[in-house]
Amino acid sequence: MKKFLLCVGIMLTLVSCTNEKDVVEKTEDAISLEEQIHEVMNQHDYPPHTIISYEIKDDFIYVFTDKTSSLNVAILKHSINSIEWIYDYTSIENISIYDPEYPNMPVLTVVKTKDKEISNVKVLGEYAKAVQYSKNVNDDYTSNTRYWIHFTEMTESYTDLESLPVKSVEIIK
Repeated sequence: MKKFLLCVGIMLTLVSCTNEKDVVEKTEDAISLEEQIHEVMNQHDYPPHTIISYEIKDDFIYVFTDKTSSLNVAILKHSINSIEWIYDYTSIENISIYDPEYPNMPVLTVVKTKDKEISNVKVLGEYAKAVQYSKNVNDDYTSNTRYWIHFTEMTESYTDLESLPVKSVEIIK
């Protein structure tokens, strides 16, 4: 009986050590992805300190930046071994973004406003995700920016540019 308990104890110790190693490896992978994003963005004149946030949808990474006090978004394509720059949009306000060359790319809708009374935004009847950030412009002034993002699957109806999701935005005060 003692030998049995000793064997079970040793097995549990070995299993717990293996799990800890897996957690460390997964953490290192996540850091590696962030470093890759920073490297690609830096190559295209977006230093890491300009990055506000990023969203990963399927094989695409949407990197939101604030450069010269304007909201920008860069779209990157992620594969197992690399991150590829697709393009960027600068000084965006209200826009739906998609590229017909990438049929599996989700349509990104961005709504930016300075109206502080807006509490929510809906795109195509669904709530958009709110993002808010502050930037110290100088010692006396801080710029606060709010924007909402929403992802939609690409459909045939968006290719005519008349029925893009940005045309179906509801502002909620």
